[in-house]
Amino acid sequence: MSLSNTVRRAALALVAVSWIAGAAAQEGPTFKVIMQGLAEDMNHLNTAIFAEDFEAIERYASAIAHHPRPSPAERQRLMDAVGPRMELFQSIDRSVHGGAGEMADAARVGDMDGVLRYHAKVMQGCVTCHSAFRDQLTRAPNP
Repeated sequence: MSLSNTVRRAALALVAVSWIAGAAAQEGPTFKVIMQGLAEDMNHLNTAIFAEDFEAIERYASAIAHHPRPSPAERQRLMDAVGPRMELFQSIDRSVHGGAGEMADAARVGDMDGVLRYHAKVMQGCVTCHSAFRDQLTRAPNP
């Protein structure tokens, strides 16, 4: 095999791998998988708060603030399930994301009072959302 054929095959393989990776990225995780990941991050976050480990607090709060987004099809399924209450759902979601980002900022400067204040905001948002939407979202049909 000539060098040009080797280069051509390598380029084609790279394009194929990029296409497959791009397709997988467009799919995104399911809402359930995202919620499971957030629950794990919250558990780690709580442990970090008890240990006063500001680096870990910042890492887990940031992970919560910037969690993966579901695929477009999964987002549509969620919007259909929530229906006319979508504005409330989005408001709570923004509150949780904002609180988690503020918690990460407070941890970055070693402000435990701020960490606890924003932790309470995040927990309130999570519990409010679960109370208002969990049943609807877990029963929503898959596409």
